[in-house]
Amino acid sequence: MKQTFRNIGVALAAHGLDLSNVVQLRTYVVNHDVSKLGPIAGAVQEGWGDKPPTQTLIGVASLATPDVLFEVEALAARP
Repeated sequence: MKQTFRNIGVALAAHGLDLSNVVQLRTYVVNHDVSKLGPIAGAVQEGWGDKPPTQTLIGVASLATPDVLFEVEALAARP
């Protein structure tokens, strides 16, 4: 998760934005259970501190391939 948010930061920087411009996160998690909340929350806090964007966590049976365990969509807005 932490690397994913770093990658999102790189993509945003290419457009003159940063993580503070993210207004919504959607995270899809394969076989979600409560044990996965801690790592997700930790990565979000590392990226956004005490002011995270709106978040939706969606448990799914599978994603594109068996080795993909989560997917994150980030929606950013320009000021």
